[in-house]
Amino acid sequence: MNKIGLFFLRYNGLMVFILLETISIYIYFSQNQTQEKTAFLSSANRMVGNLYDYRSKWTRYWNLAAVNDSLARENARLKSKLPNAMYDNSVKKGILQQDSLFQRYQFTEASVINNSVAKRNNYLTLNKGSKHGIKPKSGVINAYKDGIVGVVVSVNEHFSTVMSLLHENSRVSAKIQRNGYFGILSWNGKDPRLAQLESIPRHFKIKKGDCIITSGFSSMFPEGNVIGYIESYRFDAGSNFYSIQVRLIIDLFNIQNVYVVDDLMKWEKEKIEQIQNNE
Repeated sequence: MNKIGLFFLRYNGLMVFILLETISIYIYFSQNQTQEKTAFLSSANRMVGNLYDYRSKWTRYWNLAAVNDSLARENARLKSKLPNAMYDNSVKKGILQQDSLFQRYQFTEASVINNSVAKRNNYLTLNKGSKHGIKPKSGVINAYKDGIVGVVVSVNEHFSTVMSLLHENSRVSAKIQRNGYFGILSWNGKDPRLAQLESIPRHFKIKKGDCIITSGFSSMFPEGNVIGYIESYRFDAGSNFYSIQVRLIIDLFNIQNVYVVDDLMKWEKEKIEQIQNNE
């Protein structure tokens, strides 16, 4: 009690001042409707509003990772519903038709946690592995727009390694969207923005700007995923095929989010093709 008394004795002048100042401000603003009052209240409201806005922005910023993960999962679900992710099981006999579409391709979202583009043979590392359903020989595509990234080559429980499109052993079945002519897309180890489309016979009609898409012939990528556009082409002496440069639609220097493609009918397709190859 003595300490409390000493506190009030020591700071009594300051406390009286604060009390009187508070009473004065209350009486002034409760009894007067002046421009000064309006300006004061407007400034106070503006300051409080700015503080709330600042807090809201910071809250949204720290929640971005969770929002992005949620959007990626939702995009993967929607991508699995697209026509090129389905298998058409319809049967037509005379006038009788049985229609049935069922899932062929499944998409799993993942983040790139390591990447290289400056080597002859480049790889990426994803933050998903066998625990998340990732399997070797699965295709990897860009998450937010068209473009192919590579093929999964190794998997452990929590991580997977992807052979980049920018690799000497990369081979992707691709075709020209306008006319359906197909060939093999590879990379010559030079410009990481350009790939090469091989095996297009020179008597086929092509032109600069033609869109190159996945053919759907392999089990790695669904048909119709845009890869890039013809930048230039020429005839090599003694060759019956074009030498075609394809400008890639995806920037492999700045790839962050991807989808891993799982062909649910892959084993069935490979099994029957193996029988044919053994004959």
